[in-house]
Amino acid sequence: NLKNDKKEGIASSVIMEAQPTTEHERECLVEIIAPKEQIRKFFFERHFDFLTSVPQRRLQEMILSSCMKGNSGKMTDFGESGTVHRTTYGHFLAKGKWDDKRLEKTQKRESFQTVSELSHQHGTPLFVSIDDTVVPKTAPSSKAKRPTQGAGWHYSHLEGKVIYGHQVHAAIVGTEDTSLCYSLKRCCPEHGTKIDMTLDIIRSLPDKTGAYVLMDSWYTNSGVLDACREKGCHLIGAMKTNRILYPEGRRASAADLAASLDPGCFHPVTVKGRAYMVYRYEGPLNKIDHAVVLLSYPASAMGRKTALRVFLCSDTSLADQTILEYYTHRWTIEVMFRSYKRYTGLKGFMVRAAKAIDRLLLVLALAHFFFSCGLGRIVSFHIGLHICRAAFVNF
Repeated sequence: NLKNDKKEGIASSVIMEAQPTTEHERECLVEIIAPKEQIRKFFFERHFDFLTSVPQRRLQEMILSSCMKGNSGKMTDFGESGTVHRTTYGHFLAKGKWDDKRLEKTQKRESFQTVSELSHQHGTPLFVSIDDTVVPKTAPSSKAKRPTQGAGWHYSHLEGKVIYGHQVHAAIVGTEDTSLCYSLKRCCPEHGTKIDMTLDIIRSLPDKTGAYVLMDSWYTNSGVLDACREKGCHLIGAMKTNRILYPEGRRASAADLAASLDPGCFHPVTVKGRAYMVYRYEGPLNKIDHAVVLLSYPASAMGRKTALRVFLCSDTSLADQTILEYYTHRWTIEVMFRSYKRYTGLKGFMVRAAKAIDRLLLVLALAHFFFSCGLGRIVSFHIGLHICRAAFVNF
């Protein structure tokens, strides 16, 4: 009984092992937390209780198991820390009868509402960051009888080459230091192209939130900009340097325009302690009637062609420094990808069925939500993860 009591609760001395990094996070970890009770309460408060008792229990067990040190997303890991055999979790993901579509919709709504309320309370901007990553897998032999479904060859920006695996498309919603996973889905023909998935995410957002949608140059185009405007959102995205602008009515690429400008046309801008030289263009682009485009060089590499970075913003009222500062919030989605691969098994999961993979990604999004918002107060994902991890240490 003593062993079970220690697993269920965390004394304040154990909580401090989570190593909070700020005074606010230290204050958040004072209370004793019983993760199993807390996650049941979380499912009720966040309206996930439409699921019957067995699916709820399986999901709760998988979320808590994902915080275990060494969890690689394999069914063996869930079986070792859960209450049933590993094959039960595999069957639950691949063939279980539970409403994953409604669960996904509820998770999106609750995540967005949580961050939106924080944004409104603190008077801070609301951001939606969109990006994708490649989860590498071993290419199957031509004689393999049961290859993993949905895998293929994709270009990885991290690796700088084409690799075999699954491409995962994601969106996070955030404000200040709080960010939650809004969507985590496998790229596949059934979901359309990455642009189609991006448009679906934007269209699923509540109307007239005034959110800033952040993305890299692969996604920035007129269709995405139009979708943002229809939703009452703003787009801030990187652009390729060959995008066509029309300064003073003449046609020129962003790179050619930057090269033709006198250095005196650029002005210094400091963003998070780093100095940049920026030129502001405001006017039409190909298929875009009006927007702000910033041509930016690091101050130490002024005029160097390979150092040029181009950013588009649909909100013409923003100052140049504000546009660049807002765009830096896109980095949080890169941190989320790295955390999922390192801590919760995104990199090493071993399920073959496409449906099981899609449902496992939904479990990871729910886990992010719980670790950030399900422990009594809103804390960072890493702090919440370490709190739950400390609760299930084998004494």
